[in-house]
Amino acid sequence: MLAGGGARGAYEAGALATLAPALSERGQTPNIIVGTSIGALNGSFLAARAHEPLEAAAAAAVKMWRELDWGDALRPLLSPPELARLLEAGAMFAKLPCADVPALLDPAPLRGTLERRVAFDRIARNVDDGVLSAAAVVATSYASTRSIVFHHGGGRPGFNHLHAIDYAATALAPEHVLASAAIPGAFPAVEISRPAAAAGWYGDGGVRLNAPLQPALALGAERVVVIGLNSSATHTRESAPPDALDGVAQLLQVALADQLADDVARLAAINERLAASGSSSVPGGLRHRRIPYIFVAPTDRLAIGHLAREVYEDRYAGLAGPLRDCNLALLGRFVNAARSAVHGELLSYLFLAPEFIDKLIALGESDAKRWLATRHGPRLWQVRRLPPGKGNSAPARGRSLET
Repeated sequence: MLAGGGARGAYEAGALATLAPALSERGQTPNIIVGTSIGALNGSFLAARAHEPLEAAAAAAVKMWRELDWGDALRPLLSPPELARLLEAGAMFAKLPCADVPALLDPAPLRGTLERRVAFDRIARNVDDGVLSAAAVVATSYASTRSIVFHHGGGRPGFNHLHAIDYAATALAPEHVLASAAIPGAFPAVEISRPAAAAGWYGDGGVRLNAPLQPALALGAERVVVIGLNSSATHTRESAPPDALDGVAQLLQVALADQLADDVARLAAINERLAASGSSSVPGGLRHRRIPYIFVAPTDRLAIGHLAREVYEDRYAGLAGPLRDCNLALLGRFVNAARSAVHGELLSYLFLAPEFIDKLIALGESDAKRWLATRHGPRLWQVRRLPPGKGNSAPARGRSLET
């Protein structure tokens, strides 16, 4: 299960590359892959290579991330089309006559990158041949605001009224992944035509369901490997008073990190109740299934923000920054990344700098190694809630995982 977070997806590749040997040694390679946003890109990449040894597929994902740069995902910020787009946006806000502005950024290069990197016909073959039970990506419908899980395999999960989740069976294609990663406002909406029953305009799956734990369980998962790109815990305090961008970062934190940590904590709480009752499963719903889990995520909310700020200040903040990469230098200045780690968090979502990617991969490897070195219940797998300070878990509360 792979969460969303833009360029931070390199962290997922590093974590998976570290977990892969331990999982393969036990014959526990994933047969259900579910991703949201950048997790959908990583997930489709891995699903297309599911017929390969897990270690080889994870190593290929690391290699892919090390080869990516700004031009693989976005048009240059100073290109004529982008400048025209920004002028149109300014005119729109000033209520001047202008054309509709679909988004602030143009991710047109991402389609070509996705089609080159992911063999979508191979995903279908891997599911049809039984190598995978299911592959799925999550997007958000602009028409209904519900989360739509586009899945190949996994039976007929139906729908989840409680959490506004619908399921659409279809062979995965580039538009499903592009829709899952279409950040509202920043990227234009993506039109999906199949399956016909779910046709329409879609945006980033992380808007409602950045943590696709419930779809993974609905598709039949009996244990889950969860890789998150945000932490709900913080051990540092910024001294400067919050500004407007700090508020944006706070909203992202609530939408991306807290949801994921809460879902994993609720899953563990259900496991504990079942253990106390002496049962491993109770018919009647996913709420009553015992699900061992692996949960790898940064241990501090600002860990990735600190890395982004550090790389920006070292490589892109000075006079030489625009010479190294004008897009990255401009982006850093726009979010004032040097101000704080919180501003670094905002930069990190689009910060496709090779130095930052390397640090993210290393952080993912480090956090995965920490999980492997920690004593859990049945071997690698945790069943109960994590002790305070031992992971990214939060007290279970509120929402249930029941479908």
